[in-house]
Amino acid sequence: MALMISGITWILSYRCNLNCRHCFFDVNGALRILDYDLAAKALASLEQPEPLAWQHVSGGEPLLFRKELYRLLEVIQKHGSKSVGIASNGFWGESNQLAQQIVAQLKQCGVNGICLSVDDYHQQQLPINFVRTAAEQIAEQGLKQHSYVVSCHPEGITPSVELDDFALPVALVPVRRIGKGIAVSEDAETGQAKNLPDSHCRDLCCCLGETTPFEPQMVWIDPYGNVMICYGLIVGNLHERSLGEILRDYSVNQSPLLRTLAEQGPVGLYRMAVDKGWQPSGNFADECALCWQARYFLRGTYPDKLGPDECYPQAAGC
Repeated sequence: MALMISGITWILSYRCNLNCRHCFFDVNGALRILDYDLAAKALASLEQPEPLAWQHVSGGEPLLFRKELYRLLEVIQKHGSKSVGIASNGFWGESNQLAQQIVAQLKQCGVNGICLSVDDYHQQQLPINFVRTAAEQIAEQGLKQHSYVVSCHPEGITPSVELDDFALPVALVPVRRIGKGIAVSEDAETGQAKNLPDSHCRDLCCCLGETTPFEPQMVWIDPYGNVMICYGLIVGNLHERSLGEILRDYSVNQSPLLRTLAEQGPVGLYRMAVDKGWQPSGNFADECALCWQARYFLRGTYPDKLGPDECYPQAAGC
């Protein structure tokens, strides 16, 4: 049965001007930028009765590549999505004039929501006043209703950055323990086999809405053309098949990885990896950490399903 998704997150590039300790990605790999023609063909191939409810552009830092970003947003705008947003660290708030220009251009390209990151990780490398200026321009230009300052923090720990005087609403979000975010789980309980996190993916919540391997409500599409239902979990590639075909033919039975996740949850991938020789050190903070670490080990067995390299930073490998 064909999947009917509600939204797409486009990863314009994995490259970023920052290198945060909690980030999902390796941001310093080879530079690859999403081809807007590939995105246009993907959207044209969708076999859905109505436009997508939303589309979101992320990275990396998408505003490092403004020309390519604006072209992608034009493609999205032509498709007619009901809501269009981007995520950014707000580095372009270095001056009020630049921030004013960028927000105006984003509005012209159909963006109605901007999420800015402010937390103890980003602000080790970026002055917080840059982000305040960016937030002020977003609010002044009428995008406040669908824009937020997002602050990531380990569970149980309050961010030390000052969040009270931003021009946008603030959303506190727990760090996801995948990619380099694994390092944030140093205080987690040691995960012995009898205490493994055992929730299924359908019981978990993703950043843009609840998803499940049985019936994903969204996909991520990256600069390599990978179509993913979670960061680093590939279900097809746009250089090989159209997005419409990938969604139409999607099934959890298309690979042992998906079938195991659907039937057993992340703990099933743990057992699969152990059967293939993985000797984990423990420290599974939650199901996401367990799943990601098992997938990191299984990449050699399923290289076409677990990638790209940017989603599996070596520094976080286990």
